[in-house]
Amino acid sequence: MAKKYRHGFKKESDEYARDYRVELRLEPYDPLSPWRLAEHLEIPVVTLSAFEEKHAESVYHLMHTDQKCFSAATVFYGTKRLIVVNNSHSPERQAANMSHELAHTILGHEPLEPFDESGCRNFPKVLEDEANWLGPALLVSKEAAWRIASKGIDKRAAAAHYGCSVEVMQMRLNMTGAMKLLQRSRKKYS
Repeated sequence: MAKKYRHGFKKESDEYARDYRVELRLEPYDPLSPWRLAEHLEIPVVTLSAFEEKHAESVYHLMHTDQKCFSAATVFYGTKRLIVVNNSHSPERQAANMSHELAHTILGHEPLEPFDESGCRNFPKVLEDEANWLGPALLVSKEAAWRIASKGIDKRAAAAHYGCSVEVMQMRLNMTGAMKLLQRSRKKYS
């Protein structure tokens, strides 16, 4: 079943991706580094390995024993925030994780307690779905996806250029309609 987003959310996401590129003096189709965006938004980024000295056993567990257990998190202190990213992950995954965390900030999602009263993780589905949509849109804008499709650029080469995984690239090519546009134009001229 398709996810339901509030009216206009996908268009708003495309606008965020475009607007932040403009603010960073990039073209609408240029790659957007989540580290550069975090710096622009004045959100410090700290790697998980930075905590090794004081929390060696926990960091070792998260970086080696159970890498899938922790990807990234936004940590709040008063009105400030910082992002902690698991730097044992591939650069592409770190970019996706960072973009996801930045999406929560951009969308104005309020900080929540990480666990509810019963000890279960407290991540409202609607907020996670929104961050899961905007995060990849920040990495690969609609304009980028259309440009990639129209120029027939291989998705692996495009993913490498945009610093994302092939899966994220494929998702953006599909979700923006870029692949359908390309298929229609090929049929029209064949």
